[in-house]
Amino acid sequence: MFLVAPDIYADNYIDFLVDVCRTHRISALLSLNDLELPLIAQHAERLREVGTVPVVSSAEVIHLCSDKFRTSQFAESIGLSTPRSYATLQSAEQAIDAGEVSFPLVVKPRWGSASFGIFFVENREELRFAHAYCARIWKQSKFMRMGQPDGLVLVQEMISGQEYGLDIFNDLERRPVGLAVRKKLSMRAGETDRAITVESGPFSDMAARISHGLRHIGNVDCDVIERDGRYYLLEMNPRFGGGYPFSHIAGANLIRVLLSCLRGTYQGEEVRYQTGLELAKCDFLASVEPPVLQRQQSTEIALCDTQE
Repeated sequence: MFLVAPDIYADNYIDFLVDVCRTHRISALLSLNDLELPLIAQHAERLREVGTVPVVSSAEVIHLCSDKFRTSQFAESIGLSTPRSYATLQSAEQAIDAGEVSFPLVVKPRWGSASFGIFFVENREELRFAHAYCARIWKQSKFMRMGQPDGLVLVQEMISGQEYGLDIFNDLERRPVGLAVRKKLSMRAGETDRAITVESGPFSDMAARISHGLRHIGNVDCDVIERDGRYYLLEMNPRFGGGYPFSHIAGANLIRVLLSCLRGTYQGEEVRYQTGLELAKCDFLASVEPPVLQRQQSTEIALCDTQE
């Protein structure tokens, strides 16, 4: 069943969700949209009142994950490596002068999604230009509602190496359940396009620290990069991410785990999956012929995303 919803920032959006859940007796609700997560967390009690379990972390967890500077601070607080991060241009330039970091550097919105507004700069002139331009385009974007007017742009140390995606799953009581890891082979528009599943063992300590420290609910999709044998936490998304299908097809069926948690039948079964399985997303074009309108016909092209 499909329903046309209002814009997520429409005044009646939450009323719409609550009404749908009540009318159709929805047992649980989860979102894949970074912009929607804070709204569901804020109105979670209204959903519970109509018998729907909102599979969403607390507003504090969501804010921590969406704020990339706070994510960096969180990583350091639980003993994880993370790129050096600076919330102001002045602090970044002071760090450069002190020899704490060096070019190239990464400039990106402090709040954002899907690789929006990321720049790689090679010198101070580029840094200042990118910092100003990044702030400008962020203010004109849909992500403006996610952040705050001060400290819009983040400057980070650039870490080069092999990237990984981690699915770290907690139950509804925020207890660690399982972990699945994939090595990223190619990216597109901020999402994993090709990946191969790998052993989770080398990442188990990092996952345990995140699970216990963050105390999220359900899945958190983490971006990690390896340099010289050390793993650096880059970002956390408190939801199922675009790379989850790779884990799912490999056997790490976290949806089944979630359903067991919702039903109260989860018995602590280990999350297992096949390693060494390489997968890729593919696009195909489908021709769609609409009904004849005023004796004229046209053909529309729809872009679809599927799994191989």
